[in-house]
Amino acid sequence: MNPLVNIAINQAIWFLCVVWGNGGALFALPLLALNIFLSRHRKADLQMIGLLLFGGVLIDGTLQAIGFFSFTSAGFPIPFWLAVVWAALAALPHHSLAWMKKRMLLSILFGAIGGPLAYWAGVRLGAATFHWPLPSSLILLALVWAFLWAGVMAIAARQSVHQPGDVAAPG
Repeated sequence: MNPLVNIAINQAIWFLCVVWGNGGALFALPLLALNIFLSRHRKADLQMIGLLLFGGVLIDGTLQAIGFFSFTSAGFPIPFWLAVVWAALAALPHHSLAWMKKRMLLSILFGAIGGPLAYWAGVRLGAATFHWPLPSSLILLALVWAFLWAGVMAIAARQSVHQPGDVAAPG
């Protein structure tokens, strides 16, 4: 799949879900299905979706339960739209972010910056509210996402997926 198409679909899903909540998620689901349909790595993508849905429910559900943040849409343990965002995120490691698979320090940095920025943007767009002071909120999210994204990329690197340009080992 073209990496630009992959990232564009992901960003459209994020925007639909964050701005229009559960209603936007209904429009985002066909985009998620399109992302999977276009993938040459469907099995790995579906495995990653399962992993990140579980991780997202655990992480965001826990953060909501301890009063770190709340969402404007109801949902237990997380709103439906947020589950769709987590599923969409799972379509990136084997496509537009595949170049990051074996770059753990870069994955840590990407997670530490990208994760908190996505949440902060969601808060600014009205999808959620931080209940901790902004600096503390962003620091906690940076720590969580640094470890999370490094783990996601390490798992993605171990999945049996071949990227364009890979050369098969001699038999």
